[in-house]
Amino acid sequence: MRLSSKLTNGIILILIAVSALSGLYIYIFQRSSGLAIDLEGPEEVLSGAPFDLKVNFSNNSGAVLSDVRLTVILPEGFAFWGQGGEKNIDNKILGNAGAGSLIQESYKIIAFASAGESKKIKVAVNYAPASLGARFEKNNTKDILVRSSGIEVSLSVPEQAASGEEFPMEVAYRNIADEDFNDLELKLEYPPSFSFASASLRPDSGNNIWRLGDLRKNSEGKFTVNGVLIGSEGDEFEFKSELNRRVASNSYPVNLASAKTVIASSPLIFSIHLNSVNSDGAEYAARPGEILNYTISYLNNQEAALSDLAIRAQLAGEMFDLNSVQSDGFWRSVDNTLIWDSRNTSQLSLLAPGSAGVVNFQIRVKEAYPLKRFSDKNFVLKIAGEAAADSKILSKSLLETKVTGAVTIDAKAYFRDADSGFLNRGPMPPKAGQPTNFTIHWFLKSSAVDFSQVEVRGILGNNVKIVGSAKTPVGTVVYDENSREVVWRVDRLLANQGVIGAPPEAVFQVEAMPIAESAGNYLSLIGATNVTAVDDFTGKTVSSSDLPLTTALPDDFTVGQQGGVVQP
Repeated sequence: MRLSSKLTNGIILILIAVSALSGLYIYIFQRSSGLAIDLEGPEEVLSGAPFDLKVNFSNNSGAVLSDVRLTVILPEGFAFWGQGGEKNIDNKILGNAGAGSLIQESYKIIAFASAGESKKIKVAVNYAPASLGARFEKNNTKDILVRSSGIEVSLSVPEQAASGEEFPMEVAYRNIADEDFNDLELKLEYPPSFSFASASLRPDSGNNIWRLGDLRKNSEGKFTVNGVLIGSEGDEFEFKSELNRRVASNSYPVNLASAKTVIASSPLIFSIHLNSVNSDGAEYAARPGEILNYTISYLNNQEAALSDLAIRAQLAGEMFDLNSVQSDGFWRSVDNTLIWDSRNTSQLSLLAPGSAGVVNFQIRVKEAYPLKRFSDKNFVLKIAGEAAADSKILSKSLLETKVTGAVTIDAKAYFRDADSGFLNRGPMPPKAGQPTNFTIHWFLKSSAVDFSQVEVRGILGNNVKIVGSAKTPVGTVVYDENSREVVWRVDRLLANQGVIGAPPEAVFQVEAMPIAESAGNYLSLIGATNVTAVDDFTGKTVSSSDLPLTTALPDDFTVGQQGGVVQP
């Protein structure tokens, strides 16, 4: 036993010594100055211009390194040339590295980060010494500054632009790199209220994309875009450009530029009002069948008189009843435009400095929505107005008015209603002092918009109570015994449900117990059914209702006339 104990202790001591020596060897190997990673590359680069990065790994440790693996990690805004901007990690298996060997790998990289940003490229070499089973890693980094873009792009717009008046924007670009750029594409982003008129260089796609092709070093180009901005005095608008370089199927951003302009005071102040609501004021929502009263006001804002003014208002929107237009202006049916000039409005022949005036027109909103598909929704009424003199547009204004949607409820009651899954019992015609079951159906219908927070409510008649659980594929139905109120809540109701396709439905069973005083009359099952909902398009709350239901049961064709009168 003693010998065995000594032997065990000796083995433990040997293992401890081996572990210590191994740990010391690993520590020395990791700290060895014989392993080195050196990164060769520029200190500064230009965005959009590729550059070379060389990774040198030298093994002067005196040992063979097995299964050497190299990883290069690029920062955000850098990419491997020709491999797409989303790839920022490259892994390579280099095999074994003998003692005294040097491994060199080259990479072509492109930067598209913003000018002035300093980024860090990381490199890691993972390996296993031949004499050890463990793996080790050596790391190094290199800082690179993105000095500027390889191609300068500038957008030049006037500091101030008159609303409704055409103005130029100059787009200039220049290659400042020491290499040629190929397959360049420039895209402009306009403010929402900007209307493109023309360009000295024809766009290749739409009105905002130019494929510039190749641009040699030290070469440049420019073109002009003309257009009109609509806005109020002091409004600021920003134009943006994005220059991309395409390589095979990959696109790299080379330059981002922007320019701003401010709406100057107009020689003619011009605005459109609807039902006394200014286009700059609170948003007004029109209702089907409503008569809309539009007023266009104008004011000479300059020191000289304006002569031969013309005011035009173009109407657009499927919900306009164009046959109902009433105005002193001339109606041009070819483009649905009302025109006022000196022929029908004498004040427009000469407008003195500081003088103001108004023109008016009236139009009805259609009663019915033009619904053919589920996507027929969110209808808008647009008035595009402009004032001109001597064929020059002085001012423009645009008023857009949303049309509210409609939600309706259809309430029906039945005695014989096998399709509902409920079995109604009791005498029919109902008799005083005896219970009779009925089923009540609620059908929802939505038109033209999506709705949220939908609630349907109805209060049961005296001596009527709900029995069992309601059935509905959407929302929930709850019953308050104290108030006898039934409530159907639906979180969201998509547009045109029940108009196109089957309507959402809730069905519940009630029990009515007529009293002697009800004999000879119909018994009230439920009062008026009311629905409220939030119109997601306009933000307005809309509502509607259906008539109360009694034991007359007009929708149950199995119950004849007078068949629902309470019997003694």
